[in-house]
Amino acid sequence: MIQHFLKPMLPSLSNELPEESHWVYEVKYDGFRCLLYWDHANVIMTSRNGHPLHTIFPEVVDHLKTIENKVKDLFPILLDGELCILENENKANFEQIQKRGRLKQLDKIVIASKQYPSSFCAFDLLAIENEYMNTLPFLDRKEKLRKLLQTTGTTGIPNIKISPDRRLNFINFTSEKSKIMEDVKGSNSEGIVAKKLYSKWSSGIRTNEWIKVKNLKFHPFILLGYDSENGFFHVGVIKDRSVQFVGLFSHGISPQEKEALIQIIKKNIASRNGSLILIEPSICVELSYLELYKNQLRQPRFVSFRFDTNWEDCTWESLQKNK
Repeated sequence: MIQHFLKPMLPSLSNELPEESHWVYEVKYDGFRCLLYWDHANVIMTSRNGHPLHTIFPEVVDHLKTIENKVKDLFPILLDGELCILENENKANFEQIQKRGRLKQLDKIVIASKQYPSSFCAFDLLAIENEYMNTLPFLDRKEKLRKLLQTTGTTGIPNIKISPDRRLNFINFTSEKSKIMEDVKGSNSEGIVAKKLYSKWSSGIRTNEWIKVKNLKFHPFILLGYDSENGFFHVGVIKDRSVQFVGLFSHGISPQEKEALIQIIKKNIASRNGSLILIEPSICVELSYLELYKNQLRQPRFVSFRFDTNWEDCTWESLQKNK
């Protein structure tokens, strides 16, 4: 009996993509990791933490029901993928999927499903015809997934590009590292996942046989202060001649660098707000980040001190151009 939910296999984070011949590359989409179970009675979509998604994104369920007759002899089916609101073939909209995911009222869900329809972007086949596929090599699973989605009419030959207009998509892979890097940079995508062609799928592990590399941006920021309670440094930029807070960070900085920075802040206290020690603008730091979301940095990480940068040059305008 096929389970509705398995804890997903997760990629390991790296700064560089592997390049050996047995690795291939997929675009990483910014959505909700999702396992999709499909049989004669149900379409059940589950998040990586086990939360149901099919009631919040009914447009995917409704679409699958319209094509059920094409694949009903293959039930039950279990797919692994990313539930996204696509902007184009390489980029998903993080802000819109977050808004959709918070909806509770049925009438609002129905309206949102038409305004910002989602798509299940399948990248792996875990079960078909009541048989698990996870012990097969990735290459074999991918080919079976391709054939399944061709049966549903999702993919054509040779056209298998992702489309925002489809509720079910197939994430293809490529062996051309430079081409996918160019596409991801050009589309401002979330990143790339490299996968070993002969890797198995193992529930609930973080594996080195899948490697993710984020499409990070880099920019200098003004150090604003340090919260001694939670250990986060606060940063900002100049906007309309005043300092605007844009985020906080704690990752990426070595213990020695962190202690040195704390001592500098303590020696230059301008004011306190509870556990938050504030300083006047003077010190700049380089951070990496994924994107701006609601004018806040997503996943900021310390890269280096920027003693060569004047804090007045860390502006909102330059940050907006850094896309």
